[in-house]
Amino acid sequence: MPVNLDLFRLLVFVTVVERNGYSAAARRLNLSQPTVSHHVAELERSCGGQLLRYAERSVHLTAAGQEVYRAAVTMLAEQDRLRATLDDLYQGRRGRVRLGVSMAFEQQHFVGQVIAPFCEAHRGTRLSMRFGHSRREAQAVLDRELDLAYVLRWHLPAETKFEVLHEVRLVFLAARDHPLAGGEVVSADEIGRAGLITTPLTGIESVFYRDVLRDFGLAEDYSVLEIEGLQSRLLAAAAGCGVIATFVPAHHSITVSDALVPLRIEPVPASATVDAGLVRRSDDPNAATSELAAWLREHASA
Repeated sequence: MPVNLDLFRLLVFVTVVERNGYSAAARRLNLSQPTVSHHVAELERSCGGQLLRYAERSVHLTAAGQEVYRAAVTMLAEQDRLRATLDDLYQGRRGRVRLGVSMAFEQQHFVGQVIAPFCEAHRGTRLSMRFGHSRREAQAVLDRELDLAYVLRWHLPAETKFEVLHEVRLVFLAARDHPLAGGEVVSADEIGRAGLITTPLTGIESVFYRDVLRDFGLAEDYSVLEIEGLQSRLLAAAAGCGVIATFVPAHHSITVSDALVPLRIEPVPASATVDAGLVRRSDDPNAATSELAAWLREHASA
C-alpha cells in the first residue's frame, strides 16, 4: 500500500508526541483539538494502522508509530534545512554548515587557529557550531541533525564512517603557582593527592576518561571538584582548585592557557593517545560541508 506522508500532518503528529497530548499540541500549533485529532487520524489512515495510544494520561507510540516518528523528525529537519538553504541563496549567502565538535577542542587554539580563519576565508558561509561528547556529535550526523563532526574515535556508533586526521593525547595541567608545577616529573600518587578536577561522574564522558586515568595509575576516585564543561574545568584549574586532565592535539603546543602549565608524568600509557577526525554522511552534497571538511584536513594538524 502506498504511504502518503503529508509534512504538515507529520508536524502535527510529532508535536503530539513531543508535547505528550492532543491539547498541548493544539496550543503549540494554534489549532483546535479536533483539528489535531483529525490530522493524526488521517496520518494513521495513510499509514494503514494505529500510530498512537493514549493511556494513563500519556501518549504512547506503537511499533509503527515509532518508525513514523523517526522518519517524521528526519523529514521535518530536512524541510527546515531546505528552507534555510533557499533563504541563504536568496540573500546572497554561499551556504551553511552545521558542525559538531568534541569538547576536547573547546579551546583557544582551535577557535583561534582553525575556526576564525575559516570564517574569514569563507565570508558568506554561515557556520553553526556546537561542542559536545564525540559519540553524541557523531550520532547527530547520522541522524541528520549535523552535517559534519570533528571528534575523537571513542566508542562511536558502529555505522560511523570515521576519517582520521591526527592524534590527540591526554595531558595533565595545573596553575602556574600550583605546588606540582615546579617539578620535573610528577607521579600519579602526587596528582592523586593534589586532586583532580573532573567531569561529573554521571556524565557520558566520565567512563572514557576514567579508563585512561586508570592506565596512568589513577585507579581511585581522586576527584575534588566535578564540573560539566571543559572551559569551566580549565578556569577552575587556573584558579588553583586542582589538576585537570584534557586532550590536546599531539602536533600542537601543549600549553592551552597562559595560566596553566603541563605536568610531566611517566610512563605514559598507549591509551593516552587517541585518533581525532571527521564524521560525515556519504550522501551529503552540501558544498559548504565539503569546504569545511577540506579546511579541517588542511588546518587541524597545522
